[in-house]
Amino acid sequence: MKFPDMVHALKPNPKSHIQENWRILDFFSHHPECLHMFTFLFDDIGIPQDYRHMDGSGVHTYTLIDKAGKARYVKFHWKPTCGVKNLLEDEAITVGGANHSHATQDLYDSIAAGNYPEWKVFIQVMDPADEDRFDFDPLDVTKTWPEDILPLQPVGRMVLTKNIDNFFAENEQLAFCPSIIVPGIYYSDDKLLQTMIFSYSDTQRHRLGPNYLQLPANAPKCVHHNNHHEGFMNFMHRNEEVNYFPSRFDPARHVEKYPIPTAICSGKRDKCIIEKENNFKQPGERYRSFAPDRQERFVKRWIEALSDPRVTYEIRSIWISYWS
Repeated sequence: MKFPDMVHALKPNPKSHIQENWRILDFFSHHPECLHMFTFLFDDIGIPQDYRHMDGSGVHTYTLIDKAGKARYVKFHWKPTCGVKNLLEDEAITVGGANHSHATQDLYDSIAAGNYPEWKVFIQVMDPADEDRFDFDPLDVTKTWPEDILPLQPVGRMVLTKNIDNFFAENEQLAFCPSIIVPGIYYSDDKLLQTMIFSYSDTQRHRLGPNYLQLPANAPKCVHHNNHHEGFMNFMHRNEEVNYFPSRFDPARHVEKYPIPTAICSGKRDKCIIEKENNFKQPGERYRSFAPDRQERFVKRWIEALSDPRVTYEIRSIWISYWS
């Protein structure tokens, strides 16, 4: 499970509490699958102008299931109606130096003024039977699905129309978790998603307590029935004798059932790398799609990162070999 170590590498140095390039480059030098991510991070879009002008991505591959039990793989995308805008380094220093909370203030002030931020929501859809058609693994989160083959399909919009009343209660205590899904949505064999299903809920119990789903920011807004009982920081008063399911003394109606797609497994379960890694094709294609001046800025950012005095000759050579 690489996810916890990746988070540790991206967070500040545990000794100095400073985020340092050498730690990030050391960890990711062992994982060439990260190259595609860096073509976004070190690109001009790496510093969004603010929250209203940035794309959103579901990253993982989920499964949508209809009432007949037909399953389709999907990826979710959010596109801002006001367009994508970014800051170059000198602009970021000026804007961030004047107000380190400029993006938060822009979002708050826009909503307060009635200029509601809006994103169009799209999905890409794939038949699981087509999973092996590509020269990469579609369930690999380090890859993007080609839009010329799997086009973006509009499904709705997301509009932020109200500011929160209390930042800690309604923001800091939020617990978004991929393991909590509604009927009709299911998981896939996306390896990182399978990790997040456990990791997020485990972290949220550590961060907010075992009864974090009782907090108003996380509790359902409709009538619900679950078996979440007792534990530290329990503040939901439940006057009932039956705290299990099913029961003939207290029959609870099932939610509408949606079929869960079956997976046929045979043979020996083995821990192995993704067969069709193809780690260099998409990063190379993305870099070559940049205009010359954009390519130059991308390279300069790498030069600056690799110039960190604690980046060793070995680590620097590995990165140069990746991009060569």
